[in-house]
Amino acid sequence: MLHTVKHSPFSHRDLTQALFYMQEGDRLLLWQDAVIAAAVPAWRAPLQALSDSGCLYVLQEDLQARGLSSVLGESITMDELVGLVAEWGSPQAW
Repeated sequence: MLHTVKHSPFSHRDLTQALFYMQEGDRLLLWQDAVIAAAVPAWRAPLQALSDSGCLYVLQEDLQARGLSSVLGESITMDELVGLVAEWGSPQAW
């Protein structure tokens, strides 16, 4: 299953909940304000395993809009996001 999180982990608990409910083999996409989690040290430990296994994606356009660069995960474009949704089906949005 593809999980998508759009809110900052510093203002909402969506990312924490998504990580709790994810199962092995699931994928996680951070977009909008959630991209902050891939760029700050505070979230490195909770996201490292997903990143290492190739299961973490970060929307490149949202990183750029916030002046950030991703430390974790694979940076993808909106076109690649469409491909993920086509591959995995309707995502679980948080």
